[in-house]
Amino acid sequence: MLVVIASDNERKLVEEFGYSEYPIVVTGIGGVNVIRALKNISVDEEIVNIGYAGSNHLPIGEMVVVGMSALLHESIDYKEEISKTVDYPTKQTICYTSTDFVTKTNIKEPCVFDMELAYICAMFTKVKAIKVVSDNLDIHTYEECVKE
Repeated sequence: MLVVIASDNERKLVEEFGYSEYPIVVTGIGGVNVIRALKNISVDEEIVNIGYAGSNHLPIGEMVVVGMSALLHESIDYKEEISKTVDYPTKQTICYTSTDFVTKTNIKEPCVFDMELAYICAMFTKVKAIKVVSDNLDIHTYEECVKE
């Protein structure tokens, strides 16, 4: 098993969720960094993606297990169901991956937004994802959350 996080400030979440005994790869933020960091890893490697995500309706600090990943941009028709075997009594939601920080959306159902998960799901067959809501589509709130 390999734990994948976008930035060093997400290491505290890895510890909090009990995954600190596994190898950790810090990819950097965004799809290109994910591809560069993970390109030599076997597609059959079990991946646990842990990190912060914005949300349109979920409260800041809420932990969610991601049940589906999708690219946010409508020009790309990509959605993939991912593993739902993370053992936490929490909400399951969809995570939309964007190339930019999301500050507004027309999506009505509660969801989360990140910049990496859809790329991870496109590269690997066994993916689990746990996200913590860092902001409600506000970059300043995100920056305050992650610097603690």
